[in-house]
Amino acid sequence: MVGVEWGMQIRKKTKRVNLPKKVSLWLLLGPAFIWASTAQGGGELIWWPYLVARYGKAFLFLLLPFALMQFFVNKEITKYTAVTGKGIWSGFLSVNKYYTLFLFILFFVNFLWFGGYATAGGSSLYEIFKWPGGGNSRFGSLFWAYIMVILFSLALLFSRSVYRLLEKMMKVITVITVGGLLLSVVILINKASVWRFVDGLFNPMNLGKGVDWLNFDYSKLITALVFAGMGGFLNLMYSYWMQEKGVAMAQKDKTGLMIKDNEVNKSRWLFWNRYLRIDSGLAVLINAVTIILTSFLSFVLLWPKGEYPVGWSITVAQSAFFETSFGWWGRVIFLIVAAAFLVDTWLALADGVANQMADFFYGWLDKWKIFKTRKAWYYGWLSFLIIESMLTMPMVGPGILIQLVGVISMFAFVAYIPLLWYLNYVQLPKKYPIFIKSSKLSEVCLWVVWGIYTLLAGWYVYSLLR
Repeated sequence: MVGVEWGMQIRKKTKRVNLPKKVSLWLLLGPAFIWASTAQGGGELIWWPYLVARYGKAFLFLLLPFALMQFFVNKEITKYTAVTGKGIWSGFLSVNKYYTLFLFILFFVNFLWFGGYATAGGSSLYEIFKWPGGGNSRFGSLFWAYIMVILFSLALLFSRSVYRLLEKMMKVITVITVGGLLLSVVILINKASVWRFVDGLFNPMNLGKGVDWLNFDYSKLITALVFAGMGGFLNLMYSYWMQEKGVAMAQKDKTGLMIKDNEVNKSRWLFWNRYLRIDSGLAVLINAVTIILTSFLSFVLLWPKGEYPVGWSITVAQSAFFETSFGWWGRVIFLIVAAAFLVDTWLALADGVANQMADFFYGWLDKWKIFKTRKAWYYGWLSFLIIESMLTMPMVGPGILIQLVGVISMFAFVAYIPLLWYLNYVQLPKKYPIFIKSSKLSEVCLWVVWGIYTLLAGWYVYSLLR
């Protein structure tokens, strides 16, 4: 393997140091909010409300398992960065450069289409102002999408700390949205609707009931299941938020540092590992709660009427969540929040994808020294992504663009989870103290998640070929 030669070179250059000291967990919490808020721009506001509004209980049983199992993927992604201080793509390159190149090509194709989040947000603002376009929702949605992309791009390019900008924004938007959804549920809740919804959530006998499988759009279901969390390559962004937050070895400025094998570090690693579990757990918990709330509101308000998100007005049907509880102002507030959620998803993706591209190219082309720093690669790719988003947004409706990301993300899980396992369960224990190795149970859970996504990918391919 290419990684063997790389590993021999690293051993010659490494210096062993102590892990950073314990700090307040409250001060460390932040990446979880960015992860949850970014995830909420897809599955929570669009695809799960769509599935429930169109099919009722038919797929509700799958909601919690797919929302919660991404915890095991996140924990391993963040662990690699906490132990090494490096981004996850640097880890993939250390195993095998050519397999990682294949993975990166899939990643590159996946993120050619993330401009769909901006147009989805633009559709919300157009629904409020009904201008410009004179009733042409496509034109109006694109107009507002371009306005917001330009404003957010300026924030990315000229902000002193993109990470701090993201963390502050995501915390505020998450609190407002979850709080508004909770209040709407409290106003609308009644015993009968709760029991019907809970029956769908926990009773497997409802699975697939009433679905016309011959005319079924499998890509929408795949997208909802994958985006019950972040989804595929999107999960890898967690590594870079941890890096920018300065978690464990990511606090160290120098590269080539490794953890000393002593009792002090063993104790400190227990703290940092607990933090990784708490942050990853908080991320999927916020995400799961939001999906349950939007799905319940969709079950009560949209399913009985047969209304569901479609076309360029992909967030408009969901405005009934607040309108029923708070009237016209509730509708406007929801559409503004939905626009903020979806466009800040675009913002987080632009930052996260640029970070991943920078990490990959800085590692792959390190000998050529095209750019002296990874930061220069970051701004180069960020500029590319901004321009590319603007070019792809008008091609098709936002729902189709986001579905493309969702389907590719499913195959991404299948492709990179084995690599993630090799990094954390084979490569790291050979070079680092044994106390950093995760438990056998965590290892089994990671492979179970991989198996589920592999079966899902196989089912999807079969549905296309039959």
